Amino acid sequence: MGGHTGAPEPRGRWWRRGRDAALAQARSEAAAAREAAAAAMLALDAELSGLSEDVAAHEDAGTARVAAQRPPAADPVVQQWQELSTRTDAVIGRYLAALSAADPAQDDDVVRVRTTRDALGGSARALHEVLPLVRDFRARHAGPLGSARGARTLGPRRLAEAEAAVARARAALAAAGEEVTDPALGRDLDAAVRAAREAGAALAAGRPVTGGAAAERARAGAESVAARAASLPARAADVRRGAASVRTRREALGTRHARLAPVMSELRRRYTHRAWADVERAPERAAAALAEVDDALDRLAGLLAAPPLDVPAAALALEQVRGASARVDQEIASATGRLEELDAVATDPGRLLGGVERDLVDARRFLAALPEGRGERYRSTFDNLARRLRVLETEVRGHRPDWGHVVTEARSIEQGLAAMVRTARVD
Repeated sequence: MGGHTGAPEPRGRWWRRGRDAALAQARSEAAAAREAAAAAMLALDAELSGLSEDVAAHEDAGTARVAAQRPPAADPVVQQWQELSTRTDAVIGRYLAALSAADPAQDDDVVRVRTTRDALGGSARALHEVLPLVRDFRARHAGPLGSARGARTLGPRRLAEAEAAVARARAALAAAGEEVTDPALGRDLDAAVRAAREAGAALAAGRPVTGGAAAERARAGAESVAARAASLPARAADVRRGAASVRTRREALGTRHARLAPVMSELRRRYTHRAWADVERAPERAAAALAEVDDALDRLAGLLAAPPLDVPAAALALEQVRGASARVDQEIASATGRLEELDAVATDPGRLLGGVERDLVDARRFLAALPEGRGERYRSTFDNLARRLRVLETEVRGHRPDWGHVVTEARSIEQGLAAMVRTARVD
């Protein structure tokens, strides 16, 4: 017999060798598809980075503007982003689903490995297709998105500034001490704190424009509190000095008011009622204002005697004292001034009339210097005023002139001449 050449290899071993080669090939292709999809996902993720937040910030900035429009207008940036993000979310979801469906390295079923390969390859293609759409969206809306990104960056800085301002305001209130107070400062500081909290909540919710605006309100409010708190001691000192001054002034006002009765008596005795009718109630008005002075002084004294000193309330009381004192002065001056004026005219009426006569001469020269025709338009007005002056001169030379009427008419003529000249200048 011939030599033994060996038994033939079993058919199952040949089959397994072919299956193993196919599985290895499928696993290699699936791994390549997985790497390609991962690279595409990384590129898309980089392009999407911060984009959703930028659009949200842009939408936050436009909320008030859009709401004010009737009907509200759709924002193209927001509208296009909603459509694009829906598509990108779907593509990313498809990729994640394919990624988690199976692990090719652990799968011994060539069919399932090929299915995974195809799913990952399709995801990679879909990711590549949506990537230029995202880039185009960024380029098309670069302006508003850039502004929104700036708001996102600025918001936290504004919040930090607001919180620092609140801390400074608290310190300023503490430094003002226990001797002085301003109740409004505590309320305003609370409002600044609330605004800072609103800013923090808005920033955390992705609304940087709203948050930045709230932070700015908080900063401004806190800085105002700090400045006003720092000024409290100086304002308190001003109030105390002012209180001493107005108490001295009150004594002088009382003395002057007591002299008002003789002045009114002289007016009644020497001049007609028409000459002083407008100041007839000056004593009553002065007395009422003097009573206001006393009431405000009492309030001021009470505030100064009850620490801590409410500086704004004391400053208001001081201003009320000064305002009422000024009205007392005004009423006294109106009556005494009227008597002095009437006495001066009665003593030397020529001085008053001479002034009106000079105004008349100046007006005549002005009209004469105007181009021909223009001056004539004011001739009748001028003649009427000149005639009134001659009548007034006759009245002054008469028996017991009404000096009140003399003064009133002289002023009326002066005012008429001045008005005529003003009109002619612009004519």
